[in-house]
Amino acid sequence: MTKLTNNTEQQEEAPIKLTEHKKTEFLAFPLKTIISPFKAFKDIVQNPDFRGLILVVGLIIITTTGAYYAYASKFTWTVDSQLASLLASNMLASYILSVVTQTALLFFFNWLIYAGVLLLVMRAFGEKGGSWRPFFVLVGYAFSTMIVQWAVSALLIATLPEIHFTNLNTWPPSTQNEIAMANDTIQKIWGPIPAYQALAYLSFPFDIWLVILSVIAVRAFSETVWRKAVMISISAFLIRFFLRFFLGF
Repeated sequence: MTKLTNNTEQQEEAPIKLTEHKKTEFLAFPLKTIISPFKAFKDIVQNPDFRGLILVVGLIIITTTGAYYAYASKFTWTVDSQLASLLASNMLASYILSVVTQTALLFFFNWLIYAGVLLLVMRAFGEKGGSWRPFFVLVGYAFSTMIVQWAVSALLIATLPEIHFTNLNTWPPSTQNEIAMANDTIQKIWGPIPAYQALAYLSFPFDIWLVILSVIAVRAFSETVWRKAVMISISAFLIRFFLRFFLGF
């Protein structure tokens, strides 16, 4: 009787553990999307948990804040014959707050536009799949690439030398003359440095990565053939590219 009781208890505990695992599985989705996208998207299709996107946004905000903090640490100027740093000024908090707000809004805007375009293109190719809600969640995880992109940006910015501005009192610059002077100074000091040049082209490899993840997402959602998944993803990306160009986001 004791052995039978133990076996019964173990069988009852197993489903409970599996249920608890399912409830917290979304916490690993952003990392799994980056390192193991095939398995990640398969799991997300089975458990399209919206809470994971909140985690994605949070990690993007953290890495973006780190990049702009590194950016701010490079700027100093002279005020009343004393050297002042942006990090030590009361302008830093409002600067970071505006960056965080803009980052969150841009994520949601890009995500909704891209997921909508991708879904419409998929329908145009005759792929029905399931409901649009889990598909939007699935595509949202593809933007986990932004976490890596901003982390790499922070590392590149950290290698740049410090810039001392002589004719600025606020950051970001508030007048056209100040903006022009700041840009000229930045280009003069940072322009020839490979790390700064790399920042200008950093988005391209991550755009390609996003397309690749989109192919895997479409394949996982609709179970279409790989060739069609590639055509759908490239078409959607090109439409998104032109929308971003004309809408300016």
